[in-house]
Amino acid sequence: MAPDTVSNLWDFSLALYARADVADACVRLQDEHGVNVNLLLWCIWLEQQGIVLDTARLHAAQKRIHAWDEHYVIPLRQLRRRMKAEFGVNDDTIEGVRSQIKQAELLAEKQLQLWLEAVTHTWDEANVADTYAAVGGNIRFYLEQLNIIETDIVPLLDMLNRPLD
Repeated sequence: MAPDTVSNLWDFSLALYARADVADACVRLQDEHGVNVNLLLWCIWLEQQGIVLDTARLHAAQKRIHAWDEHYVIPLRQLRRRMKAEFGVNDDTIEGVRSQIKQAELLAEKQLQLWLEAVTHTWDEANVADTYAAVGGNIRFYLEQLNIIETDIVPLLDMLNRPLD
């Protein structure tokens, strides 16, 4: 499904997000359905670790990252997008500022993912080691929590299951 040679969530996410069409699909789910892309990438990473996501684990992760996401990640993203909409991309000085905001946004997302990974390490290893994550099971579980229908889930799963180019 994704690069399984990467063990930490951040590097895994960067490698997966760089794959053809993945970024566009993630942003579309974010914009159209309110999907938290960092949680989505975490769900995929969990599967690579052989960990099945359940309601308690998902809620614990959401609780851990909620304030950071709401107060820092989302406002930085909104500011970056608003600048692009208002000023376009032709002014190099403004693009420099927007680039710095994007870097701050990425650093904020990295911190969020560090917390997601840390939450995972608090889980009882006995229960984690004996579980098997069905391909796409965690993704489907998370997206269904947001009432996303199967016809919107399947294309993402198909894309993620494509072999690397």
